[in-house]
Amino acid sequence: MDRRRHTALLVTLALAALGFGPMAAPVEGAVVDKLPDLAMLAPFDVRLETSPTGRRLLRFSTVLVNIGSGPFRMYGYDPTDGVASIGDTLKVRQRILRSDGTYRERATTATMAWAKADGHNHFHVQDLQWFKLQTLKHVSIVRTAKTGFCFLDSYVYGSTKPSYFNGDRSICQVSPNNVVLMGVSVRWGDIYKSTIAFQWIDVTGVASGYYLIKTTADPPWTTGGRFLESNESNNQAWTKIHLTKTGVTVLSKSAKP
Repeated sequence: MDRRRHTALLVTLALAALGFGPMAAPVEGAVVDKLPDLAMLAPFDVRLETSPTGRRLLRFSTVLVNIGSGPFRMYGYDPTDGVASIGDTLKVRQRILRSDGTYRERATTATMAWAKADGHNHFHVQDLQWFKLQTLKHVSIVRTAKTGFCFLDSYVYGSTKPSYFNGDRSICQVSPNNVVLMGVSVRWGDIYKSTIAFQWIDVTGVASGYYLIKTTADPPWTTGGRFLESNESNNQAWTKIHLTKTGVTVLSKSAKP
């Protein structure tokens, strides 16, 4: 590389590090992170259900997708005795693929816990998705719900490669290494259908009208924003609905990521 090209590359990298403009290609031979990028598809299969106790539940399906250059990988562990067990609240470490094929690990503030109340009987990452019902005119939040998930490859989103986290939800059990592994491969997603426990927002007493259902992955405004991604600005999706006392109509949706 001649001196002029080398100087231009150094200037571009310096500006990018300060937040000015896009990052240029890494220096040849440098080892870089291949980060995941979590995004949500717009909520679909939206319907209104009345529970046996008279609660009005707005049900919908969600899909979290990984559109980054690297897999979304993590494991839960017990820092006390090193043995993950049912009943433990596990700490979570993220595993990040590097361009040389190795992985590095980083601590997160996320936790895993055993999901028994919903009948899933496996570990969930706590509060990784947030659901909001929001008005259109005043942009006020009407209702919220936070949910934990067991992540695996259950939804193809453009990938032509076999999934790594395949199989059923039994993947979110304690492994022989006494940790709990889960994640989403590149260009795969994880679907949670509207029929699954807690895939709803309680709209009991909510007036008829026009609303947005907003879903956010790894939300930054609470204890979220815990996982390292290549893009933190595309974690949200929405579906516009007309809610009445007897049903719900889908009017429009956000674009696919």
